[in-house]
Amino acid sequence: MPVIRTKHTDSALTSEGDEEYMPTQASSRLKSRHRRINLPVKRFSGHTATQVSHSGESTTSSESFLSSLPTDNDLSPTCQPFMEPIIVSGVELHPTVAFDTFWQFAAERKAIDDKRRAGLPPPWTNDKILQNYFFCNTFRVLDKGCQYLIQEVIEKGSPEPVELVFRVVLFNTFTKIGTWELLDRHLGPLTWARYDREKYQAVLSNAVAHGMTLYTGAYIKPAPYYGFEQNYMNHLLFLEDLMEHKLANRLLMAPYMANVYEYLISFPSMGPFSTYQLMLSLSYTNLLNFHPNDFVVVGPGSKSGLNKLFGKSMQCGRAEVDEFDTEVMRYLTESQGFHFKRLGLKFSGLGPDKLPMTIADIEHTLCEVILKAELECIPMPMVLPKAWSHRARCTPRIREEKPLVEKRYEVDHLHDHRDTPDGQQYLVYWVGYSPEDATWEFESSLLEDAPATIKAYNTKLGKKGRSKN
Repeated sequence: MPVIRTKHTDSALTSEGDEEYMPTQASSRLKSRHRRINLPVKRFSGHTATQVSHSGESTTSSESFLSSLPTDNDLSPTCQPFMEPIIVSGVELHPTVAFDTFWQFAAERKAIDDKRRAGLPPPWTNDKILQNYFFCNTFRVLDKGCQYLIQEVIEKGSPEPVELVFRVVLFNTFTKIGTWELLDRHLGPLTWARYDREKYQAVLSNAVAHGMTLYTGAYIKPAPYYGFEQNYMNHLLFLEDLMEHKLANRLLMAPYMANVYEYLISFPSMGPFSTYQLMLSLSYTNLLNFHPNDFVVVGPGSKSGLNKLFGKSMQCGRAEVDEFDTEVMRYLTESQGFHFKRLGLKFSGLGPDKLPMTIADIEHTLCEVILKAELECIPMPMVLPKAWSHRARCTPRIREEKPLVEKRYEVDHLHDHRDTPDGQQYLVYWVGYSPEDATWEFESSLLEDAPATIKAYNTKLGKKGRSKN
């Protein structure tokens, strides 16, 4: 078994291939076990605004502070901008005019999707911007790629955990329907049991030779280095690496979503954004049965969105409170019903149960830079992951400790050796990293972690017996 080392990196920092993902680091942190959120409730009859507050750890819906909000009869809609201070984790936030725009956009974008799926003719909105530009759905799961993933990748094929993971990771590798259909057409059914790297290579290389783009154009898909010039080949080996490390078992045994994040981001080339996107895709299966609001990764787009909603007061919060963006997103998640009612907006929710936006949907909607969703005229029903009905998803499990990112370093081979005043060293090449990332490691350290690797290297050089076991 090759040695696997880990190196700690700050979870707020990016890793290889995710240079564009660089959340702002607070200069000072105020860490608290309890989360305090004060929700101002303005009564629009001219009376002084009152506050409803809840202090405590993450709760179930029955414990939410939203149960203390005014009822429909108590709360009347208003067209006035919401300018009352909002207190989250002891920090006073000041909403901008964009705060109401966020809720109006969420409701109108969902209404557009409802009308489109019902088969109504366009235009589905009177909003000129929404008529002329493409935006993602309010609910991530309703976007075209996610709907395809559920219907054609997850629901079709073996439900065995290993095969399910293989299909989801393979689709997520390219995040392009055309590439999945290309592979399925030539090599289907696509299974781990029948996986043959050379056959996949032949199909993909032929497609590239004929000018096909294999990857989504929505965002960059960084690849680890496994010795190939082509990204798709390095990605195939990365897929094999995940499968050989029994990813399915890791997912099923994870006590928290944060543990899944820590494990996936430890692999070469996996940054915060790419890790979170894979986690969301896997959450559509029954391999990750967690409450939908357990975990979120704050991306650069959502961070920018929060800046627009609250202006400079967001910077003050980040300087005082650890993971402040996440806390604000939890506030938006838990208070959405109140703000929709306040604005007189009819938010239809998701599916027959009219589910509210999850924290992932809040993050998704805040990312104004994502303008990908197509407004198609073809009527189509929505599909939701069957795994979402699992009872384990009804109870939040939010780990108190923030994720600890430790990158994986697995010995590929020893390339050279040298003598130093402090002892013998070996030049170590690491799995998933380029030759430029090779490092000199002391023999004493490697003997503890990888004695077989040193023995094989010395044997190859004809220096048997030099290693000390």
